[in-house]
Amino acid sequence: MAVTATLARVTGNRLTYLLTQDGAAGTTLNITATGAASPDLVTDTAGRNGALRKLAKANADGYGAIATPMTQAKARAVLMSDYSGASPSGSTPANSGAFPTARCSLTERSGGLANWQIDANVSGSNMILAITSPAGAQQIYLDVAIPGAPGL
Repeated sequence: MAVTATLARVTGNRLTYLLTQDGAAGTTLNITATGAASPDLVTDTAGRNGALRKLAKANADGYGAIATPMTQAKARAVLMSDYSGASPSGSTPANSGAFPTARCSLTERSGGLANWQIDANVSGSNMILAITSPAGAQQIYLDVAIPGAPGL
């Protein structure tokens, strides 16, 4: 029926969610970055001062060379370190110490990783992480982290 995300671990530069698929047909879950109820990158980094908190607030504050409004290319650059959509307009910044970008990874807990997908997208000009799960009862971990950053 649904895939759900429960916050399992928080550091200044890493969020770990336990994703649970209850066994029904495949479905999609969006993790927002608007300050909504968890799972939400802004809400879940509250009280933290690390780079991930700044990154989570990119919808409202921009992020380095990435200005608002967000586009899918900008969301992928910020949340997935994807610079394939680089443009001269500055939509994809250098991954500098001042503005490092995140990577998302999936780790099996039970039931396998086959056919799980994660991508960055936008909804209403706000970046989101879109998770697609296959049918079948499964649990996996999703890490949203800034590689090499202190506090991992």
